[in-house]
Amino acid sequence: MAVQTPEVASILAATAPRGVELDPVRSLELDDRDRETAPLTLTARTALLIVGEGLSLGLLLWALLSGPATVPYSVDNKLPIAERKVLVGMMLGLGGLGVLAALGLYLRRGLSGLWRASEIARRLAPLMLAGFLPFLFRWQLWQTRELALGVFVTLYSFGAYAAFLMALRAPPLFSENYSAFLRRLALRALSRTRGYLPLLVVLLGIAGYTAFFSFYTIQNHRNLGTASFDLGLENNLLWNLVHGGPFMKSSPLGPGTHFGYHATFFAYLIAPIYVLAQKPETLLVYQSAMIGLAALPLYGFAKRHVGRWTAAVVALAYLFYAPVHGSNLYDFHYLPLGVFFLWLVLYLIESGRYKLSALAIVVTLSVREDVAAGLIIIGAYLVLAGSKPRAGAVVAGIASVYFVVLKMIVMPYVQQGGESFIHQWQGLVPDGARSYGGVLMTVLANPVFTLNSLLEPEKYLYAVQIAAPLCFFPWRRPIGYFLSLPGFFFTLLSTKYLPLVQISFQYTAHWSAFLFIAVVANLAALRKPTADGNLLGRIKQRAWVGAIVLSTLVTSYQYGAILQQNTVRGGFGPYRFTHTEEDRRRFRDLMALIAKVPPMAKIVSSENIVPHVSSRPDAYTLRVGVFDAEWLLFQTPVGGEEYSAANRALNDDFGVVELRGGFVLAKRGHDKSQNAAAFKKMR
Repeated sequence: MAVQTPEVASILAATAPRGVELDPVRSLELDDRDRETAPLTLTARTALLIVGEGLSLGLLLWALLSGPATVPYSVDNKLPIAERKVLVGMMLGLGGLGVLAALGLYLRRGLSGLWRASEIARRLAPLMLAGFLPFLFRWQLWQTRELALGVFVTLYSFGAYAAFLMALRAPPLFSENYSAFLRRLALRALSRTRGYLPLLVVLLGIAGYTAFFSFYTIQNHRNLGTASFDLGLENNLLWNLVHGGPFMKSSPLGPGTHFGYHATFFAYLIAPIYVLAQKPETLLVYQSAMIGLAALPLYGFAKRHVGRWTAAVVALAYLFYAPVHGSNLYDFHYLPLGVFFLWLVLYLIESGRYKLSALAIVVTLSVREDVAAGLIIIGAYLVLAGSKPRAGAVVAGIASVYFVVLKMIVMPYVQQGGESFIHQWQGLVPDGARSYGGVLMTVLANPVFTLNSLLEPEKYLYAVQIAAPLCFFPWRRPIGYFLSLPGFFFTLLSTKYLPLVQISFQYTAHWSAFLFIAVVANLAALRKPTADGNLLGRIKQRAWVGAIVLSTLVTSYQYGAILQQNTVRGGFGPYRFTHTEEDRRRFRDLMALIAKVPPMAKIVSSENIVPHVSSRPDAYTLRVGVFDAEWLLFQTPVGGEEYSAANRALNDDFGVVELRGGFVLAKRGHDKSQNAAAFKKMR
């Protein structure tokens, strides 16, 4: 006879249609439900589970007691033989104790005792995962083994799903009355929140995320960790915009407009906030807030499909998703801002709020031209999912026209016939083509060549780092593959342009904006009962949520910024979270020199100084050119293109005004008596 667990009762009560009774036996189809399993088979299954749990607990206990010794043991298999024997003894000892306990139940209660031991072992199945946790949460083990970690986490997450599913399908550890009492107590506490507690948890997560990333990105900026490309050029664009400068002017690129590179009309919507504090720090805080706030429409969308608490878990998983952290840490970009608006459009349309969604669509299109491509996918998803097909078709149509006209016609015209950033896909551009249309022709008509371009080692690692936190769950159903098209086209199809396939850059937004939609869609598909009333999918849903939470935490610890700060990358290199006295002294020296430059004067600076001087009409990047700059400011030592440009400038008509710390400030036409000292410091 089958066993009805408390999970069955709660699910049936919450989901059964009015007037319909769902059979708890068919609902869960518990393992061994008819109790006809042969005693020997049952004994073997139970013993394997118990021994596995004991071995795992022994490994966990040893790792917790050994601490740093786990590093050489895991990396080089170095451990004194005596301690190795202790480890094996602990593992076998705990496994043996579990077997003895099960044997005691059998001797005392016969076959029913054996069944009870089996039920307990299945309920405790997640303990088999415990032994690996100290190793997964020790970053020193995986510093140079990122791909191995990704594969390990992927396999671990699949094992976690299986263990959680086994535990959820087993009877409770305690008596039915006691379990029912605990459930009633929990439901009573939750009912007093009137359903607002999950939303409150998400809002607290957003606030914490925004504060964390705002603080550290500003600190990194003052450590001179930001660059002309891209914080300097974006800040200069905003400054010129609020001061009535030429259309989309961004001088770090040199004279001309930024519009041919990116269509970021959204800058006009940021302007009212930026005008209150016209400096790069404003953009860094705004970016952190908008990336964090994206969890809110994600929660609203998910709540409609999977319930409040599961939606809250999905929203928090987004906030801990390591690829989101990398995009937030690297300067300022519009692409990650688009995630909020894409999810807002999706939520508003599904809610039937068409007037607000129309406004949200316009704002979304203004963020950046490739965000419009993402909006096409959102519209198509609404059609394919069947939730709002007509509205989805309208959205996809509007976004398609906007994207094609802007990206394929208007922006190439501004670029005088070429398309910006086409070099990132250069390997797929056929001879005679200069546009993304050529890339599409190669993808559609030459699949063998395209496949070869995908088979690059760095892309394997990138795909694992993108998908492993979510247990590859978005790709469980075909809709996940469709929602992956933006990530596939904008990142994986690139040829020999590493930033597109590294999670430390803003391009991860092409994945995060859509994979979490797929997570919700797939969880919702599991949640639906089948025609015959089988609710096993509900239990599978909870098992997948548990596995995703575990994988997200592990990968966030290893790759992300919140749980530890030793391995995270932002942009092109490791991200530094410290702010030393030397950093403070260097920043004071830089600010003292900048104070000597008139606020409207034209200045050319080295890469990491441009963001600090970009709140003016013209702030050029030294490696791009000196142009008509009146002032020159650079950091020593200096190399590469910056050295050549600074050397020419000081040999021509720039004279050094002051040498301070590691910086050189020069002015066109100034006395050159200090130039010789500057030349010595440059190398």
